[in-house]
Amino acid sequence: MSVQLRKIIDIGPGGVIYPGSAQDLRYADNRTYFADTRTPWIRLWADWPSLQPHPGYAPDDPSSPGYWKLQALDEQVRLANASGIKVMLMPYRFPTWVNGTATLSAQKNTDAEISFQYADRMTKAAWERYLRNGRNPSVYTPSRRALEYLLPADPYEPASAWARFFDFLFRRYHYGQRASKRFVDGFELVNEPNLQLWPQQAAPPAGAADPFSQTARTIERAIAQLLKTAQGISAKYAHSTMLYAPSISDSDTATSRLYTRYDQFVPALLDAFATVGYLPHSKQAWSHHNYTDVEKRQTATRTQLIRGQLAGRWAGYSTGQAPTVFVTEGGARLTRMPELYPGEDPREAQAKCLRDAWALHQADTGAGAGVAMFAQYLIYADPNFDCGLIDPYPSTVKRPAYAAWKAFPSYSAAFPAPPLRR
Repeated sequence: MSVQLRKIIDIGPGGVIYPGSAQDLRYADNRTYFADTRTPWIRLWADWPSLQPHPGYAPDDPSSPGYWKLQALDEQVRLANASGIKVMLMPYRFPTWVNGTATLSAQKNTDAEISFQYADRMTKAAWERYLRNGRNPSVYTPSRRALEYLLPADPYEPASAWARFFDFLFRRYHYGQRASKRFVDGFELVNEPNLQLWPQQAAPPAGAADPFSQTARTIERAIAQLLKTAQGISAKYAHSTMLYAPSISDSDTATSRLYTRYDQFVPALLDAFATVGYLPHSKQAWSHHNYTDVEKRQTATRTQLIRGQLAGRWAGYSTGQAPTVFVTEGGARLTRMPELYPGEDPREAQAKCLRDAWALHQADTGAGAGVAMFAQYLIYADPNFDCGLIDPYPSTVKRPAYAAWKAFPSYSAAFPAPPLRR
């Protein structure tokens, strides 16, 4: 059975973090670009710290300091619905009041904040450089994981604050309330948990000679619990809306305290399902991010390697050739092109990466087998992660990648979910 490859653009988190920015569907001609490129899906980010910045207010309390951002999200969801664009919505990050770092957050870029659980937030080389500079942030400020990615002590259990927040999102936007004109076609549960979330591993023993030494990984069990809790919330609303996870990074970086390689994360996550008592069903789809495959023009893709790991072990949503994988974020960074393809014009090289990847993934065999969605991260390029189709806002200069994306055929139908297997 053939699977028609759907196009999705991830517009970025700025539409809720900074309403009115170039990542807001309502502004910067974004809706026009979706129409022009015939892109039928959009990925929006429900940034929790933005939507509920204070624990004393529910996100939909008009007195909440984040209420205006919830209104911005509402309006973008409604606009997408009115424009025939299907929405995938993702809860993102943790407010610092949830994970106990509110006081540190108020001291950002001080030694106290930088030094907090440093072995789980930065490389050993960055920490040692910070020490050599006298632990003086005005001399050197190391790159590190943000406090908003710290897992709370109880990150995803049914009684957790995250469960309450996700229940709020599901209740407000689930597909069963289409008559409201404010609904989504899917929820993606988490963003790159093997890369962004921390800690990835258990704390080293007290007094360990090297705080950067690796210990037992804990991240996979947390994400298994996330899927189980989300499934329970979905059940309250008759499983009306598709769920997607775990949307992992496919970087080749070796496993460390900061990162868990995709090919180690996947089997460990599948093992953790039994530990928490989770059984995937037909309203839970597997999602993945494939930047490395796209940028390196891989023909033997990491996506297919993961499908091999899922075979016989993943009982979630499938269509066509099982197991089915949805690529919900990906692209090629312009800044990587000179190093990867020194003989090519960087802009043309970026476009070629997209064309080559699409050609592979739209096939029913090889790299395309079982792949149901293909993603592009950003319309307007972010200088810090430069894979957009248009130069950074306010420029309107379309890169060759824009024409490449526009040329890909569009299939607008939603994915019909099979009857729920209980």
